[in-house]
Amino acid sequence: MAAINLMKEYVTKLDNRFSQKSLTEAHCGHDYEWDGVNSIIVYTMDNMAVQDYTLTGANRFTGGVFPTNIGDEANTYTLQMKRSFGGIIEGVQNMDQKSIKKANSLLKQTWDEVMVPEIDKYRLTTWANGAGKTVINSTALTNQTIVKQILLGQAHLNNKLVGREGRVCFITETMAVETQLAAELAYNEAYTSKAIVNGQIAKMGGLPIVAIPDDWMPAGVEFMIKYKRSSADPTKLKMLRALTQVQGVYGTVLEGLTRYDSFVMANKADGIYVYGQSGITPDVTITVSGGVATLAGASGNSAIYYTLDGSNPKADRYDAANTSGARAQYNGSSKPSGLTAGTVIKAYAETKPGGVRTKLDSGIVTHVVTAAEA
Repeated sequence: MAAINLMKEYVTKLDNRFSQKSLTEAHCGHDYEWDGVNSIIVYTMDNMAVQDYTLTGANRFTGGVFPTNIGDEANTYTLQMKRSFGGIIEGVQNMDQKSIKKANSLLKQTWDEVMVPEIDKYRLTTWANGAGKTVINSTALTNQTIVKQILLGQAHLNNKLVGREGRVCFITETMAVETQLAAELAYNEAYTSKAIVNGQIAKMGGLPIVAIPDDWMPAGVEFMIKYKRSSADPTKLKMLRALTQVQGVYGTVLEGLTRYDSFVMANKADGIYVYGQSGITPDVTITVSGGVATLAGASGNSAIYYTLDGSNPKADRYDAANTSGARAQYNGSSKPSGLTAGTVIKAYAETKPGGVRTKLDSGIVTHVVTAAEA
């Protein structure tokens, strides 16, 4: 019996992978420009002390004391990320593949499937590491507990006087399911029937809820509330090009390059609240006695950083030269001493064995030295 050989054919329609538009872009801060520079320095002015106005004598606005110059804080933000990709559509080979490889499609595919997730993950991790407040709960959130915790996060930002417009709650897809099953939202039409736009699944008390793929969120984090202007998130360059006249190559050379970064602004860390079951370094504890501060909470792989002037100890991470000079690493054998009443200590811990972060940084703890502690 003669064999029957069935026909085979390679189709010209490509089987593209799934892709997702950026889920963070709409919630990035764009108050600052990096045009023509690699770093920017942002100044913050110190506040003036408020006191009773005196009706007689000199210097009536300052309690009889000659007024002093107003100080400032300077923080440097240096753009670091330069990411690129490239490849060749070999002309001879593509000619014999019915020219299925299209330059524009391939460039877009790499951007959508590789770069967009990378940038979103980088932003989410940067924002979480710069958070002013982190909460660790050993028990995973459920539909019975998640709504309360999100509302408590909102209340924390309210208590820190963070702007109420421009907030967003990023939540993992798994936790989004728990939220949708919460009894408190069963009859909330704004939550249960809202159309999905750029990942936004609904609003809760005016707070947009944006679902994030579980593996895009930093490990162990269940949700994060962010105030848009808490960060600066420049994308200085996005270049995608197809070169068809390259010496030594018959075909098309594809190249892509982007420069981007993300920074939590030194004085806006309180605009980020992170809640997780694990993956977060515990908060530092601060005790002061006899004008000497003891900071605790770091494990063998962790380090504690602090300031004594009320500035954000996380701010200097973006400045390799440490130009502000405010931050110091805690050493238990040489503790901060000579502290006076009113001194503001701020501290956080980071877990970095071998210089590589294995957990998110802790939140920032603040302690104001009292007269009894000085």
